[in-house]
Amino acid sequence: MLLTREPELAARAKTLSLHGLTADAWSRFADQGHRHYQVVEPGFKYNLTDVHAAIALHQLARVEANHARRAAIWARYQAAFAGLPVRRPLEPERGTVHGCHLYTLLVDDAAPRSRDDVLAALAEWKIGAGVHYTALHTHPYYARALGHEPGDFPNALEIGERTFSIPLSPKLTDEDVEDVVAAVCDALS
Repeated sequence: MLLTREPELAARAKTLSLHGLTADAWSRFADQGHRHYQVVEPGFKYNLTDVHAAIALHQLARVEANHARRAAIWARYQAAFAGLPVRRPLEPERGTVHGCHLYTLLVDDAAPRSRDDVLAALAEWKIGAGVHYTALHTHPYYARALGHEPGDFPNALEIGERTFSIPLSPKLTDEDVEDVVAAVCDALS
C-alpha cells in the first residue's frame, strides 16, 4: 500500500502496479464499454486484492500508534547497543520519517562471536532473530544465472555474512524488549 499526497506519484504508482497499463480492469471493462489502454512503462502486478485492501484500511487506524511504538523500541535498541562490537543502523536524516521496519546489527571484527554464533545464542534465549540479508549474488540461482562468484562483490558479501535482525514489533512489551536487549548484550560480550 502506498500513501501519498502527491497526485502525480499516486498516478505513476497505480500505472506501475497494473503491469504499466494506463487503465485498470474496472475501467477497461466498465458499463460504458471497452476502453483502450497502453503499456507506458514496465510494471508488475502490485495492486492489492479487495481482501488485502480491506485489511489494510482497518490497519491504517493504527499506523501512527504502531510507528510510535516501533520508534520507541528502535531508540531503546540504539542506546542499549551503543557500546557493543556492532554497527547499528544510522539515525534517520533530518526531515525524514523512518519506517522502523527492521532493526539490523552488523557484527564487527572485534566481536567475540560470529554473526551465526550470535544467532545461535539468541535462539537459546528464545529470541527470534534473522539473517537480513544474504548477498544476492551468493544465492544459487543468481550465481548460476549470472555467473557470479562470492568474491565478485566483497562489500555485499561482508554485509551479508555479518548482518542480522532482531524483533521490532509494536506488539513487543517493554519486558520483551528488555529480554532482547539482554540476550543481544550477552551474545556479544
